[in-house]
Amino acid sequence: MIHNCSCTCRLLRFLMPAVLAAFLSPVARAQTTPDTTLQAPLSYRNAVRLDLGGVLARNVAYNALTSQPRVLLPVLVGYERQLGQRTSANAEVLVHGGTPDERTSGLALQGRYYYCQRHQRGLAGLYAAPTISYRYVRQQFYYIPVETHKLAGAGVLLGAQVPLGVRRRLLLDVSGGIMTWARVNPVHTSAAPGGYYQEKTYYERNRSVFDGRISLGYRF
Repeated sequence: MIHNCSCTCRLLRFLMPAVLAAFLSPVARAQTTPDTTLQAPLSYRNAVRLDLGGVLARNVAYNALTSQPRVLLPVLVGYERQLGQRTSANAEVLVHGGTPDERTSGLALQGRYYYCQRHQRGLAGLYAAPTISYRYVRQQFYYIPVETHKLAGAGVLLGAQVPLGVRRRLLLDVSGGIMTWARVNPVHTSAAPGGYYQEKTYYERNRSVFDGRISLGYRF
């Protein structure tokens, strides 16, 4: 089974300096006429996002080491709601993740604290995000029956969310961190004599794994 951890890490190392530079660069302001386009109105308290980095990383990692290339389309969407001046709540849904042999879906809940916003406001800036997550993994290999694994995870992500465009409604969100996983459903064994070997999931083999996002979003 091929996983996208190293590929996602390389993407984040490439994009994070550019995102930070865009966020931390000083904003030129006119002396006579205030520029009202640089700050989001207070009504921009909601955002929706789609993870694109995961799609790219998953396809590159899987197809680089297989003789039967396939197009993989994992879908990770998120909704964020501002709660306070620097805090927000975020929910994510994952469908069609993983590989053809190991399909993954799940949910995640995240709290964000924007510890550095500078001239930004309204779901923008550098943030820390404690996260809890659930994964449902369905394995189907030719040599064993279909197996399901249910896992719970917790961790912290660090990231930056940067507004784009003239109206500052579009968002670029880049984050990464470590999640620790544990299986929560019992291990099933075959009723046949001697049973069979049960393949562990990526989360079970590694326990603590890198988790990252490179997402585009829209706030309203």
